[in-house]
Amino acid sequence: MKSALRYAGVKSGDSVMLPSFICRDLLSAVAELGAKTVFYEVDTALKPMQLDPKISAKVIVAVNYFGFAQNLEPYNEYCKQTGAIIVEDNAHGFLSRDENNNLLGTRAKFGITSFRKSLRVQDGAILTTSLNDHEIDEQLDCIDSPVSKRNNLLRLLPSFESRTKIPFVAIGQSMSRAIRLVRTGSALPKPDPNAETTIPGLANPHLQSVAVLEALDEAQEILRRRNLYQVLRSQVVATGATMIFADLPDNTCPYGMPVYANEESRRKLAKVARQNRVTLMSWPDLPNNTISTAPGFYKQVWLLNFQ
Repeated sequence: MKSALRYAGVKSGDSVMLPSFICRDLLSAVAELGAKTVFYEVDTALKPMQLDPKISAKVIVAVNYFGFAQNLEPYNEYCKQTGAIIVEDNAHGFLSRDENNNLLGTRAKFGITSFRKSLRVQDGAILTTSLNDHEIDEQLDCIDSPVSKRNNLLRLLPSFESRTKIPFVAIGQSMSRAIRLVRTGSALPKPDPNAETTIPGLANPHLQSVAVLEALDEAQEILRRRNLYQVLRSQVVATGATMIFADLPDNTCPYGMPVYANEESRRKLAKVARQNRVTLMSWPDLPNNTISTAPGFYKQVWLLNFQ
């Protein structure tokens, strides 16, 4: 995201408009450029409620939440009135397309896709731009060093699960949370206090991450995710949770199944996740400046992650 903003001309003092329903670590890309974040709200369908042209921004970020195509027409209209540039945040939309068969992440002058969020790899993202090669930096060199043992294990566990029908991932996550609870007093990782200001680590991907991407059978991965979405549909509805996207468009490769759930339905969802060997997680970790004013439904979003 930082590179996309930089290529879009964002400099110190500029404003970048983001949805308030966003993971807080995205703000670090804005902060490291010395720019300011301004927010717009989304409705329960995760569409922008109002993009006020009186609020001028150098860049406006449109998010394809959970791999479902965001309608870019309101963003294009905002840009016509303000001169802003769209960056398409497609972190969740690897392999997904819109109704016109356009690959998500390629529908604006700049787009970012984080394939590490969809595949079991340590790192890896794609920046798409309409700029010429001489206008952008060269491809980053890959890191030729072993990935973490944890990432290797997470990549291998699904194949063990398919052979043995034992939910190794869920068992491992439960053990990890139990150990973390004893050590820190919290079953979940504590928020990083620097998440909104500092991008951690190097941007360079590992060779192994790129190798996994290149070896991927894309058609099979799309089919797996779409089939899982359909299988889970009736089970999720039975818990009392509300699907955010009731329909699965033909070209959509879902990152997972996002739902609105209260505490009672969340407990039932956890059982559904275990039975189908997927991960139930809350999303997002909201920015500090939006937590107190966020609409209630922002805090009721849960995701059955298909990674």
